[in-house]
Amino acid sequence: MELPIPDYREGFGGPVGEPSANLFAVLNQSIRKQDWYRGYAQDHMLPKVTVVASAAKTSATAAAEDIRTKLDFEVQERFGNGSAVRKHLIDKFEEIGGLTVVTSMVDNNTHRPLDEDEFRGFSLVDEYAPLVFVNARQTLNGQIFTLAHEFAHVWLGSGGISREDPAQRSKSEIEQWCNTVASEVLVPSEDLKERYPGMSRLELAGQLKRLSEVYRCGTLVILQAIRRNRLIEFDDFESVYDAEVQRLASHKASEVSGGGNFYYNQNYRIGARFARAVIGDALEGRTELSEAMRLTSLRALNVFDSYAKLLGF
Repeated sequence: MELPIPDYREGFGGPVGEPSANLFAVLNQSIRKQDWYRGYAQDHMLPKVTVVASAAKTSATAAAEDIRTKLDFEVQERFGNGSAVRKHLIDKFEEIGGLTVVTSMVDNNTHRPLDEDEFRGFSLVDEYAPLVFVNARQTLNGQIFTLAHEFAHVWLGSGGISREDPAQRSKSEIEQWCNTVASEVLVPSEDLKERYPGMSRLELAGQLKRLSEVYRCGTLVILQAIRRNRLIEFDDFESVYDAEVQRLASHKASEVSGGGNFYYNQNYRIGARFARAVIGDALEGRTELSEAMRLTSLRALNVFDSYAKLLGF
């Protein structure tokens, strides 16, 4: 079956195969959510989200600068661990009118996990309801890069489904552009060039560790940025990159997000902005309660009520 949005997964890690039922499920659910929220935004005369397609005619560097500015994500503004950085990016995107979904499963069903090798995320671009979906089956650092990548799709005004890999070059010019934007959002080249001389005497592992603490992102993105800006001339970059991949793989189990408080997690799995809109609309009688429960994947009334109370209703 053909996906209802552009598929940019080719070119990364071999053939992608036929889309799974789980991918179709989360994609169709997200489209339903976006359709509902578009109508809600128009009914309530909410403004269009101005960042949508705002970088369609700009360079990747300029787009990245605008994303950092709009999301209060300049290097000096970054604090906390990976969870804090992810939350900051999500909250800021929702503040400017965007919708987010970050989940590792279909409909809160632990028996229907998503596959990070199938897709990392997707974006549904709309001037009233741009939606970014992140597959949370990957590590937090992976999720942060995916957020930046999908934000780039929104700023470009061209959505699609991705399996982005900063080490690979996609056949798609759109994916190439979005990967470059994401890398520049996380590791601005000019900032890196200024900082690097102060730590150039360190071994590479030490450089990556120090810079990851500065930029609050994964070492693979930093390694790519060092190479892209020719701060190190590698004899065999692929071997160096693969070695870092293997090092990270040994820590992966502890980095993948999961568990935690069920109701708190709904702010990610549903998206706080969307949840407040649809639950508020249902409680005011404009949206059928059954429809609100379907849109939020909260299938028990007591669970729906408890989450509504958590949001302050």
